[in-house]
Amino acid sequence: MKKNYRILSLLLVLFLMAGIMTGCVKKTDDAQTSGQPTGSGSTTASTTATGNLKPGEGSKKIGIIMGGSKDDYGFNYAFAQLADQVQKELGIEAVIKENVPTTSDFEGVCEELISQGCKIIFPSQFGYLEYAHNVAQRHPDVAFYSFPITDYNGGNFSTIHGNAHEPWYINGALAAMYSKTGKVGFIGSLPIPDVIVSVDAFTLGAQSINPKIQVSAVFTGSWADTGLQTTATNQLLDSGCDVIAPFQDSVKTVIEICASRGAHAFGCNADAYSLDPKTWLSACITDWSGYIPYIKAAIDGKYENVNLSGGFKEHFITNAKYGDTVTPDMVTKLTEIRKKIESGDIYVFQGPVYDQSGAVMFKDGYRPTIQEINLVNKLVKGVTGKLN
Repeated sequence: MKKNYRILSLLLVLFLMAGIMTGCVKKTDDAQTSGQPTGSGSTTASTTATGNLKPGEGSKKIGIIMGGSKDDYGFNYAFAQLADQVQKELGIEAVIKENVPTTSDFEGVCEELISQGCKIIFPSQFGYLEYAHNVAQRHPDVAFYSFPITDYNGGNFSTIHGNAHEPWYINGALAAMYSKTGKVGFIGSLPIPDVIVSVDAFTLGAQSINPKIQVSAVFTGSWADTGLQTTATNQLLDSGCDVIAPFQDSVKTVIEICASRGAHAFGCNADAYSLDPKTWLSACITDWSGYIPYIKAAIDGKYENVNLSGGFKEHFITNAKYGDTVTPDMVTKLTEIRKKIESGDIYVFQGPVYDQSGAVMFKDGYRPTIQEINLVNKLVKGVTGKLN
């Protein structure tokens, strides 16, 4: 009898253990098919996020990820200025990551920032977008603000974009006022819409002052290759250009060469007046004051997804400080142009606008939408150079 009792007890224990193991397996299967990420370091953050918390709410830190050095006097330097402004105006810490490649390595860097408490992330580079979106989906409580235009916008992934054609139009007008040879040069990076639009706006602005001015455009195929910048700058100066405008992440090389050869130069994305106040003319730069209210709203628990493009009026974009040799009369004229852009009296791409071949891009009187402008992929009439 005792023997039978022991056998029954053993069978009961085995049955209970099997039930427990089956329950464990079922829970694991549910986790793998629920759409939740199972990678290390991501599941906890996603599944423990409080449902009532909005993206970025209560953040004490903001993460800024750069493709280069914050000391480049250009694009990355501008994001370092954002960090300073956020810390001064909002009282939160800005954590900067420099020289992050536009590869999947971005995701690891981003995850590190989030683990440190950054609930607001600025992925600066166009090449980060896919990876930033991946991380954003894993962390719905983190607010992402994209600088480049992207189709990934939605949910906790917002876009705020400055209309660069407005300040570049003014830069073009200043270049035409300055040029004694009637020839100016533009050093582009990659022939993508942002860069092409800037070349075109610069040319249209120059033509508003001197309809016969020649704009020579070259594309280096790189954002910050100093060797290619050196070659392009010298070639343009040798061809008779006496003003150079770069769309490059770093402009130090261009400005130094122009200074050594008695020419003038613009910057790009940041105020680099201090490099050489006499050679420096101005630059198209981000006006971060228009971004701050959105960051503050996120911290205050009032985050809303935005997909915005704006110019001078919205305080998303502006012109940098003018160089020491820009005369008061020039400044007065440029200020008048800016006011007309803000009022709508001047609309940078208002037709008629023609491409290099003479074909109509925008018909007479037509004002293209910002969406149409951001898709421009042709150089305007008056530009020499090719989209290689």
